[in-house]
Amino acid sequence: MMENTYYIRSRAKRMKRQKQVRKNIILLLLSTIVISAFMVFFASMSIQASDMDHKVSYKYYKSIMISQGDTLWSIAEENMDEHYSTTREYIDEVKRMNSLTSDQIQSGSYLIIPYFSTEYKINDI
Repeated sequence: MMENTYYIRSRAKRMKRQKQVRKNIILLLLSTIVISAFMVFFASMSIQASDMDHKVSYKYYKSIMISQGDTLWSIAEENMDEHYSTTREYIDEVKRMNSLTSDQIQSGSYLIIPYFSTEYKINDI
């Protein structure tokens, strides 16, 4: 009889321990999920905040007179910004806009070139 009582108590303790271990595992998993969710939320908030640091740029066009010694490359280096990945990309746009078939330009002529500004400008007509 004593042996049977010992077995029952021992089994009850094991079951209680297993139940506590399951509770701890569930609590750990829930805590991990909640912490991960907060980390993702705050990371996305910081990305949005850094995106708001960048000002909006507007694309404009202006006409310039070509001076003696100017080349498309020198004009590009003087006027392009980070909106263009390469100087060639800027030059190709200038050529398209001005219907140029070669890189040759003549002093005294005019070119329309693109530029970007953070100021919003309304054309006066």
